[in-house]
Amino acid sequence: MKNLSFLATLSIAAVIAACGDNGSSADGVDDTISSSVESTIFSSETNPSSSNDNSSSESSGLQEPKGSFTDSRDGKIYKLVKIGDQNWMAENLHFADSLIYAFDDAQKVCPENFHLPSLEEFQELVDFVGGLAKASKVLKSTLGWPNGEHGDWNGTDDFGFNAIPIDSGDGGPDENYWTSTHDYHNYKTGMMLKINPYPTSKFRCNKSADSACFLNAEPETKISVRCLSDISTCGSEIYNNRTHFCQNSTIYPLCRGRKYDAGKYTCKDQQLYSIATDSIYKYSWVWLNPEKEYGLFQDPRDMQFYKTIVIDSLVWMAENLNYASEGSVCFVNDSMYCDLYGRLYTADQARNGQPEPQDNRIVQGICPDGWRLPTAGEFRAVIDGNHPEVSVYAKIIGYDTNHEMYDHENESGLSIVFGGIHETEPTLWNPEWEGLNRDGGIIGSNFEFDVYYHYFDGSGWSMKLSRAENVRCVKNL
Repeated sequence: MKNLSFLATLSIAAVIAACGDNGSSADGVDDTISSSVESTIFSSETNPSSSNDNSSSESSGLQEPKGSFTDSRDGKIYKLVKIGDQNWMAENLHFADSLIYAFDDAQKVCPENFHLPSLEEFQELVDFVGGLAKASKVLKSTLGWPNGEHGDWNGTDDFGFNAIPIDSGDGGPDENYWTSTHDYHNYKTGMMLKINPYPTSKFRCNKSADSACFLNAEPETKISVRCLSDISTCGSEIYNNRTHFCQNSTIYPLCRGRKYDAGKYTCKDQQLYSIATDSIYKYSWVWLNPEKEYGLFQDPRDMQFYKTIVIDSLVWMAENLNYASEGSVCFVNDSMYCDLYGRLYTADQARNGQPEPQDNRIVQGICPDGWRLPTAGEFRAVIDGNHPEVSVYAKIIGYDTNHEMYDHENESGLSIVFGGIHETEPTLWNPEWEGLNRDGGIIGSNFEFDVYYHYFDGSGWSMKLSRAENVRCVKNL
């Protein structure tokens, strides 16, 4: 388990904060560039809704849980409590007599009509009770915590949540809860809410003695599970929070499984559109440099739009290709990652079966007509060309204001992101999926450029044929 502060990420808006307009829209595409990404984008839960109506009819046939709930799987009875608009189990899950669970088990252990809360849903709870500092006191049980040399650590349980101490090997009386959310910085780890920052605990909350926090944990770590009902309230209405969300006392459908700012966007056919311009908005545009002027291209094969940037004599796609060719995949087979990072292709798929050239010959590959894969020389020119005194990060890594994840300015506007890796021939040392937000690569006609968190490996330009990574396309100006 790593004690990685997630406070910067938690400052991200719960819905897309689309900041400022970069001029008027072109060719039916919204030019608004979001400067933040909400935590739901990175949630492991995606539950696309087929509905496009924000009607209160969502509440028809739904019943808000009251008092207690009987788990039909084993007959155990759990008390329930309503906190804000959320309906929580008021005690920890103990299915099959287990009190603590590994991350993967936690994802699927909640009973029917309940689910493992996302980080965003836990954040809603924390915000309602007054923030992380207060949560460490008001969510804890009034009994069972130590009262000794470190003081009285019992809580006030102001809301009936009843967080009790569990010995999970953390070095002290503790209560940690799994979220369903993978760590944004390291996909391999999961996020948890730590209720108790006890002085002897091995993993502390930013060394704070009086605040709960969100931390990441290795997936094999066993900690508590608190299940959340699928039913929430919105004003006087109830709704299924797995398919809809509430904003300003109005119910809206999730769009491709995610929330959005319903004051600025509407969901049509599972695609976001700007209300002001009736034009498309893409989640991947969050990585663009808002100071740059981008062009626009529509791929006639699937009608997807891409922002473009002119660098020297070439026009580059300023986002990764997302064309669903045979064999290409989304990271962990989840479409939300294609929305943000594009698809993953092996070298053979990227070249569309064309042999690897030994020189700078043009290879169209998987790119649309008129476009092609870049050569190693062309990619090197962007990295080592103008302004060599500027770091590689500053030149090409996607803009990411709020996450403070990368040390960069995206000076070129190329907006490279760490899109992860799919290993088609996994081994013990090379798992099937890894690297999201930490490493990845760009596959060109005769090179594979590896991108890593904290540094670049510019020496390894040979193709790793079993590995699927991102593709960028270029064309001559």
